[in-house]
Amino acid sequence: MKQQLRSISMLIAFGMGALFHAELAPLIWWMPLGIGLMLSITFIGIDVQKLKPTWMHLRLLLAIQAMGIGVWYAVHSAGYPVLAESLYYCAAAPIASASPIIVSLLRGNVEFSTTAMVLSQIVFALVTPFILPIVVHNPSLSYMSLAGVVAWQIFIVLGAPAACSLLLRLAYPPCRAWPARLKDVSLGIWVVNLLVISAAGVQRIIERGYSWQDMWPMVAGAATVCLIGFIGGYWLGYPRLKRECSQGLGQKNTVLTLYMASQSYASPLAYIGPVFYVFCHNTANAIQLALAARENHHSAPPSRPPGS
Repeated sequence: MKQQLRSISMLIAFGMGALFHAELAPLIWWMPLGIGLMLSITFIGIDVQKLKPTWMHLRLLLAIQAMGIGVWYAVHSAGYPVLAESLYYCAAAPIASASPIIVSLLRGNVEFSTTAMVLSQIVFALVTPFILPIVVHNPSLSYMSLAGVVAWQIFIVLGAPAACSLLLRLAYPPCRAWPARLKDVSLGIWVVNLLVISAAGVQRIIERGYSWQDMWPMVAGAATVCLIGFIGGYWLGYPRLKRECSQGLGQKNTVLTLYMASQSYASPLAYIGPVFYVFCHNTANAIQLALAARENHHSAPPSRPPGS
């Protein structure tokens, strides 16, 4: 039921954002705040002692980075730098905080997925300031200047929430129970984020006069990257962690990379790819959950009549 609510909310949020783009687009300032609040709620509930990195985690984290850099390099070498940048935002994004929830619904290893999600945020924070200046290649900024800007922005949306969550856990240990009580609050923040993302994307399309011919490569590319991520993760984790690794490579924190793609140093058109990726990975989740429910239904033992 909760996943259905998320899917319905996603469609409504995107529709409302597109419809009222002029009024909602100026709220782009909300994105780092919304990301920080959602991650703070997530980080507060994480028990660091239960995080158990394994060799499979290392393989998964390397696969995320290899996919991001590989997709960018292949498309950029083919002569499409803006498309390459757009697909990098899709492929290199860290694992979404919703991934462990989906894995639990799929009856997978939640502990593995939680550890992978946390580690992916750390790797993203450490690696991105060095890679993104090469990906965007903004002539008006030197490599070091752009790396500093990116590092500061990542600290705002990732480092600060993690530090605040840690301090709060130390000062008030009972706060660790808050995330379970704040699930609806997290869902509300996520919906507002999608409203702003949709509105900002539509407003950008209108202001810059982008045509469907300009946007369709971003849309097709995002769908392709999403498909590669879910299928590639399935085979990476086969047989014991196929669902967990599929989520790790496919279910991405695109709200975070959309924040990066909305900055002045980024190519404006590149914003379209990760916007559409939000649709893609939620659709993939819906399919996975439907298949899992069907599998569980067929594998369940037949019910016995009362008194038998």
